[in-house]
Amino acid sequence: MSNELMESLARQAETGGALYDGRGGVDDAVVAPARRRVRRARTMRTAGTLGVTALVLAGGVAAALEWQGQRADVAPAITDVPVVDPDAITADDLRAGTMERTLDDGRTGQAGVLCTMTVKDNPYAGANFSRADSCPAVWVAEAPLVELTRADVVVGGDGTVRVAWELANVSGGPIAVDRGTIGIAITSEPDRVMSGEGYTAGDRRLIAPSLWSDRGKRVVQMEGDSDLLALGTGDLLDGDVVLDPQMFTGLGTEGLLEGMSDGTVHPTVTLQVRVAPAGAAGTDELFLEASAVATTTGSMDPVPVSFEGLEPRTRGETRDDAQEALVCHVGEAENPRFQPDDGDGMANWSTPTCEAVWIPGGRLLELTDVGIAQQGEHTSVFQWSAVNVSGRALDLDEASAGVSIDLGDVGYVSNSDGVSVGWTPWNDDSRRHALLSSASEPVTVAPGDPITGEKTFERDDKALDAHGAVFVRVVREDDEDGTRELLLELPWSLAG
Repeated sequence: MSNELMESLARQAETGGALYDGRGGVDDAVVAPARRRVRRARTMRTAGTLGVTALVLAGGVAAALEWQGQRADVAPAITDVPVVDPDAITADDLRAGTMERTLDDGRTGQAGVLCTMTVKDNPYAGANFSRADSCPAVWVAEAPLVELTRADVVVGGDGTVRVAWELANVSGGPIAVDRGTIGIAITSEPDRVMSGEGYTAGDRRLIAPSLWSDRGKRVVQMEGDSDLLALGTGDLLDGDVVLDPQMFTGLGTEGLLEGMSDGTVHPTVTLQVRVAPAGAAGTDELFLEASAVATTTGSMDPVPVSFEGLEPRTRGETRDDAQEALVCHVGEAENPRFQPDDGDGMANWSTPTCEAVWIPGGRLLELTDVGIAQQGEHTSVFQWSAVNVSGRALDLDEASAGVSIDLGDVGYVSNSDGVSVGWTPWNDDSRRHALLSSASEPVTVAPGDPITGEKTFERDDKALDAHGAVFVRVVREDDEDGTRELLLELPWSLAG
């Protein structure tokens, strides 16, 4: 254990954690509670809702959505027939003149996407859900109707990405657009067909290598609260969106954040603008597309020394000379430890996607006991204990320890008070979901001493012979930096 990380842990233990300062210096106005993406006791019970790590959608493209144990909170679509400016061009006016569009067909004009579905499956027809689909690409007009006149991407030091855009009506008349449902996509290779990488989507934001699911279809995410207006000739719409680092941990995002930061990737920004129908939403939805290569500025801060020397780890890999661990790149604004206290006396938890790594130099913690006891008709208790086998003191966060109970592909996941039960938490062979908490109680664990924990969760008898992991946060010398968290992962199994 001679690497810099272990030396850093040892120095931190020797100083008694003097550098730790729970939430010191956090600007509460920046990390508003409204931005929290995960709450307690949210349960997703069907495989067809948002909350699934990966779904296969139309065209066989996998999509990574919110793995938060819940259906996404999407503002309801309008339920009354909208009032459209009688002089504005509607989807009904444009749809009849659309022509097939394919990748590299050599044509120019106004690009669009035309989706067809039943009324009950149309998220703009009064329902409250989000829909991602792969729909036929079309040419809507021989000349552009809208253009993206600004596309600025700024990469923050903690990996947060802000995208600012402006959209102009360059046609000869007003267009009935739905500004409340405009979707924004960030792509790294927009002029090719996706080859199985999939994409990550949520909150009208989509990140992917490309929007082409095949040579004639494009991916569209449909959701939002309709807000219709007539965009006149020469008029501008503008907006911005903030993407936290977790958006760049899903399917189809490999290397994009790092590439934007170091200037090796020049992303394309695409707006997908719903054109309102003349009446109520029906079986067809038309989207105009406007794209531009973004002007990218800013870069991520260097990775702290606490995260140097770590080695990649794959699912199922075992080693005796290293400790399983996870690096969770969340950005300080999305780190529960740096968010304002709700005042209810209960910890807030998140379930970020984290990179599986090894801490080389030998084992640090080993589980000595794991068990699940039933506590009444509806409740179970998970108890665990581990011992410090590193030969040196370790600074760990006892209060934020979480438990993952992996039941395989069961079709549901429940996240409650630091326990995740259900759907397998692995996104792929090198990334998995973990648990982070707003609670924090640093302790120094001496060589040979134990650390223990107990978690209560909703009873699920399948957990009695399951496998999973306990996560224990490492208290670092630079613990006041909430951009990343380092967790020790302690696998366990009750099978057999």
